[in-house]
Amino acid sequence: MVTIASDTRSFAGSKAEQETASELFRVLQSVGRFMAIDAPIRLSLDSAAEFFAEKKISQDAVVAAIKANPEIFQLDESGDSPVIVGSRAGTTRFEREVDRTHSFATRLMTPAPKSEHADSSLRPRPRMDSNWSIFDVQTTDLDMPSTTTLAASLSVAQPVEEAEADVTPAEIEEIVAEASRTITVPAAAPLPTDVSEATDAELEAALIERLGSDGQVAMFDGQWMLEDRVPRFSKGELRKLKDYIVEQEQPLTDEVLIQDVLDVRPRSADFGLMRFALNYRLSKEHRDFEFVGTSGQRFWSTSALAPIGTTLRKPNEIGTDYKFLLEEAGAPTPRTRKELSHVLTFYEFSLGLLPYDGEMQEMMAPPVTVGQRTAVLTFECPQVYTTYLVELRYPTPNRGGFIVGLDDFYTENLVPGALLSIRATENDGHYVVEYVNADSQSQRLLELEERRQRYVFRPTSFACGVIDEALLTEELWSSLNGEKPLDEKTRRRPETVVAMTFERIGKTFEGGGFTASFAQLLAGVNIERPFSETLLRSILEHDDTGAFAKDPDGPDDYTYIPGNPA
Repeated sequence: MVTIASDTRSFAGSKAEQETASELFRVLQSVGRFMAIDAPIRLSLDSAAEFFAEKKISQDAVVAAIKANPEIFQLDESGDSPVIVGSRAGTTRFEREVDRTHSFATRLMTPAPKSEHADSSLRPRPRMDSNWSIFDVQTTDLDMPSTTTLAASLSVAQPVEEAEADVTPAEIEEIVAEASRTITVPAAAPLPTDVSEATDAELEAALIERLGSDGQVAMFDGQWMLEDRVPRFSKGELRKLKDYIVEQEQPLTDEVLIQDVLDVRPRSADFGLMRFALNYRLSKEHRDFEFVGTSGQRFWSTSALAPIGTTLRKPNEIGTDYKFLLEEAGAPTPRTRKELSHVLTFYEFSLGLLPYDGEMQEMMAPPVTVGQRTAVLTFECPQVYTTYLVELRYPTPNRGGFIVGLDDFYTENLVPGALLSIRATENDGHYVVEYVNADSQSQRLLELEERRQRYVFRPTSFACGVIDEALLTEELWSSLNGEKPLDEKTRRRPETVVAMTFERIGKTFEGGGFTASFAQLLAGVNIERPFSETLLRSILEHDDTGAFAKDPDGPDDYTYIPGNPA
């Protein structure tokens, strides 16, 4: 409880104004009881009026009491609402005179006063004579009596002949001139590089090249940090991370590993730091971990996991089939395309593939790390409420790229010739794939019987939109019934595959040749191996042997004469 001492201060004005001013002064003292005695105390007029309203005193009476005592109160009306200003001392003079006599600045800049008494001069120290300091005679010899007799001391000594001394000629020392001293002037510092005209991409590449070669800097996916500040993981923690990925039997993202294995929650202050540390440290463990993600979804895998996708053909063989995409793709800019459409071929349907052609490269993200070979993506199909885990195989100098892992999606919902739509999202690792809904129908479609390795036609029901020329029905492709797939040596040559397709599906004409439309040829050659429209037209229109030619009777037909070797 705080008690306000009574004040004998006198107030001006009428008796009512004096009482109001006295009560207002006590209110200000109560409000500023913990403030300095001369510090300004501010109280809104509305609050004071509310207080005096309980005492049956109006706001005008309070204002009148304030104006009657200008030495004690002030009414500040500069703001939105009037404010009463006063102090515990009962004055409105708030300027404080600060004594700066003993401040540091005053004592530093003001010289000390001179002493009234002059400093007494020091007497010079007497110096000892140098002869005494080097006196080196033994005084004991001075006190010893002489042992020689007087006669001996007076005898004259016989002259003594001095023998000639063998004088050896002094060797003349050869004066060797000192080698001249060489002064090495340090090379001038290189002039700074002008980067005013450089683009952001060029500056980014220069920074990555310079900082990436510095062992003291940790880098991962455009993020940088001093290496000694990145948390480290013990061998036990690395083993737990690897075992958890193997246990789940699929690649996992960094966020899942941090939460499930390291027990770090997204709301934790260290979540971002631990995420960077996990990606950076695992990128150094090449034997046990492999980065197979993108910037939006950073997946990690191990060598113990089974590959994603088909086992009917090896990834190297599929990449060799798509080698022609290396010449057609050019240099596309990643993440510039938002959506694309694609007609599913028999080759893609059988293996659950999509080609990584120029359009696909424009829509998808490039590799994150140097030497990254694969990237795990998620394809979401809203029509079946399912998300599929697929794998993107990036192109190499000798093999083309492709996307694998759509086997289940194709067999459950689509047929060869179906029209697909693939749409990119803000996450460069997640895409939406859709097909055209259609009424359910049943037709006999081409299939490959795995046991006998022969093409057969079987009844198939489907409810998706298709391109009629690409739908392999028995009515249009009955000649393939019972045929065997081409052997590996034959299917490696695209020209031979085109010639065999003419003989299988083409119509004969006079002269022993075959004719077929371009749409039929495109669907037929994609049964044995992947073909693009560009590759097929290049073979048909730029054939040096003359086996293939444009059919003048058809709008987009071509002919093949077996007599000319393809």
